[in-house]
Amino acid sequence: MGVNRLVEPTRELLWGIGESAILYIHYLLFIAAAAVLLLGVYQWYNILRLGRSDEDRFSNPGRRLWWVIRDAFLFARLFIREAKMGVMHLLMLWGLIVLTIGTVILTIADHFESSFFRGTFYLIHEAAMDLAGLALIAGLVIAALNRYIIKPSRFAKKWEHAKDDGLVLFGLIAITVLGFLVESIRLASGMPPYTAIIGGAISSTLPFNLEAYRALWSIHSLFAMLFVALIPFTKLAHVIAAPLNILTRTERVATRGIEDEEYMGAIEPKDLQWRDMLSSLACMRCGRCQDACPAFNSGTTLSPMYLMQNLRKTLSDSHDFLGRPKEETVLLDSVLDMDAVWACTTCRACMEMCPVYIEHMEIIVEMRRGVVESGEAPPDIRDFLTNIQKQKNPWGEAKFKRDAWAKELDVPRAKNAEFEWLWWVGCGHSFDNRNKIVSKKLVEILNAIGFSYAILGREEGCCGNDVRRVGEEGLFQLLMEENTATFEKYGVERIVATSPHCYNAFKNEYEGYDVKFILEIIYEAIKDGRLKLKKPINKKVTFHDPCYLGRYNGMYELPREILKTIPGIELVEMPRNRERSFCCGAGGGNLVREYPGEDRPNNIRAKEAAGTGAEILAVACPFCMIMLEDGVKTQKLDEQLSVMDVIELVYESAFGEE
Repeated sequence: MGVNRLVEPTRELLWGIGESAILYIHYLLFIAAAAVLLLGVYQWYNILRLGRSDEDRFSNPGRRLWWVIRDAFLFARLFIREAKMGVMHLLMLWGLIVLTIGTVILTIADHFESSFFRGTFYLIHEAAMDLAGLALIAGLVIAALNRYIIKPSRFAKKWEHAKDDGLVLFGLIAITVLGFLVESIRLASGMPPYTAIIGGAISSTLPFNLEAYRALWSIHSLFAMLFVALIPFTKLAHVIAAPLNILTRTERVATRGIEDEEYMGAIEPKDLQWRDMLSSLACMRCGRCQDACPAFNSGTTLSPMYLMQNLRKTLSDSHDFLGRPKEETVLLDSVLDMDAVWACTTCRACMEMCPVYIEHMEIIVEMRRGVVESGEAPPDIRDFLTNIQKQKNPWGEAKFKRDAWAKELDVPRAKNAEFEWLWWVGCGHSFDNRNKIVSKKLVEILNAIGFSYAILGREEGCCGNDVRRVGEEGLFQLLMEENTATFEKYGVERIVATSPHCYNAFKNEYEGYDVKFILEIIYEAIKDGRLKLKKPINKKVTFHDPCYLGRYNGMYELPREILKTIPGIELVEMPRNRERSFCCGAGGGNLVREYPGEDRPNNIRAKEAAGTGAEILAVACPFCMIMLEDGVKTQKLDEQLSVMDVIELVYESAFGEE
């Protein structure tokens, strides 16, 4: 039995190092690195404690743990958005995890109990360490090729203070290569490699040199400890912060509703949520947010990535090494300038594309609230809010004109009709001339399918969706109270909205109503035969996803299903569609503003639509209709491309002459 035990696969622990000074220096470095790491963690813990906590971020712990497993350790969210980078992260993370576990096992075997470190266990350990090292190297090489050779568009504009990208990447490569070299020189001494396949292969090309082994082991140790110490102070912080950020992601769709009468918006860093501060550490500067951002792509000063990186720098600069405030700092011009704050279209693309669920847009809305409450809103935003407050629409059209479009139509009014559904027409379909055409055609469709509805007419106000997103929380609450009182007056329980903005407000910001989007009603009528689509529309059509229908409420396929039921239509997709759809630029108050960019989102989107060869650009939002028609005309594409609402296409097929 003793003889068999001697030939069991194993190796001498800390071979070549033993009880030398090198080992004690290694231990001292480990203690120092751990101390610096813990100090950095303590600093950020204290900074985060200064932030607000207006939302429960730890409810449903089981579900939250699943999010971490799925998106932090298996990278499902990243895979969906960019499979290549999902593979890269899997290789790197699990390579590091296995190497760390393997190193801990070696430490246990050396200091406590080594009898288990032989035989089958030893063979598995050596194979796992080699394969983990190979996986880590492969992931790092993919990252280096992507950043420095392929250079995707998201790396086009680099944050000016980004000094550690190359340091972290090539430092990790150096540590991993040094690990393989140390193993290979050890095996070159004559030890059997067993399952250390990579190290064994390299060892056959290297001469054995004990001094070289000790030197490389020391450098490997120094680099590894240095990286441990640097975690809280570099982009490596995301290794810790990203899983925590995923764990604490929100479960709501509605904009933050901070019920604190003394809260005036985000003016200073301490006015932000603690989770926003955590997000600044979770941000890896991958650039996916700014690549999808219509404001950034239009040449404004807004970059969601810069927002998060500037926030981290501002927090770091304004607190000492223990996380105590050392100077008062305002967010405006520290993290974003005034133009950037108002360039945001609240399209949610940044949040949709972020692999770690950062809430960039929410921070901007809170900053807007601070600007509005401070009385410093730009003149066009002040006019926008005044118009809604006085006339209940963004353009300042007289309230009594709200139902003028329906003057000669058979449209039931809530005040003198029994109805099941309240049709909330919305500002766009009530006041804009182009969208009034859509409203009139929709009346014919609803009457033809026997839909039980009524409108409020002049009693209809503004839903407040975009009011809330420009930061005027007080006005939003007032509008909600007025609308709710009107609904109670007429016993409204069910609402159908024509605008995705109104649909989002009633579904997610109000409470207690059964809310549907108008296309849901139309699709039901098509499917059950109440609405027959007979006339072929032999056109190539591309559909533009409205942000408040798609990214906010996940309704991507329904408009496409309706278009597919129309005879003759050939549906083609723009390169950016569904979750990746490019915003028209109207949201967040920008419908009535002179956009500050070098270009406008609607112009960019119009060119993208024309590039598909489509003859019709289909929309399902009155604001998209306004913006994209303007974009098509501005780009002189109106002879090639017509902008039509899905409702208009349904109407033409159902009621047009064959």
